Parts: sequence; structure tokens; C-alpha cells
Amino acid sequence: MPQVAKIALPGYNALTETDPDKFALYVDQLVDYVLIKEKVTATVSISPGTTNVAHGLDYVPLCAVWAEESSGIWRKLYGYPINGNLWFEINSTNLELHNTSGSAVLFAYHVFYDNIT
Repeated sequence: MPQVAKIALPGYNALTETDPDKFALYVDQLVDYVLIKEKVTATVSISPGTTNVAHGLDYVPLCAVWAEESSGIWRKLYGYPINGNLWFEINSTNLELHNTSGSAVLFAYHVFYDNIT
């Protein structure tokens, strides 16, 4: 049986509904109905300090951010500092990537069109 991730829209049952238009998220190993749209995806190496990434949206969008803690080891960031050194903030203008670790760190990020406010 394939692995499945489904989130139905209000009023619909994710276990029985088959119309992908009735889902906020519908992904399985056979079909991928991409219902979330990316605005920008990139990686950037950040020396100690803050880097602002202008996203061009007039609202606070959904985003996902990772930092490479060591070679090939990535950690998802949740907006608060990991070990007090790596974090991000998002507002209606910029994605702010923060690094106070003392050395350059590679960040990977996705900014989506979804308004989270």
C-alpha cells in the first residue's frame, strides 16, 4: 500500500473523498497533486549576521527553512534559535535568516504563496 498524506478541506472526509479539488494537501506515491505553490526556493551561505530575502508579497507567507549544521546534516528551523545560533523570522516584506554561530552556514528555504496571517 502506498504512503499517503491527505488533508481535506472543511466539510470533506479525507478517508473517503477521491476528488483532489476537495483537498488542501493530497500526496501519495502514485500521484502528486501539488496544491501548495512555491514563490521562491533557494540556498544561501550566510556569514555570521542576518540576511534579508525580499519575497515580494504584501503579507506574511508560509515558509520552510533548513540549515546545514555540518556537512550533509540538515536541520529544519522553526523560527527560534537552534543552540542559540540559527533561526529565521518572516514578515510581510522579508524572510530574515539569522546566523550567530561564528562561521558561515548554508541555509535552504522555500517561500510559498500561502498567507499565514
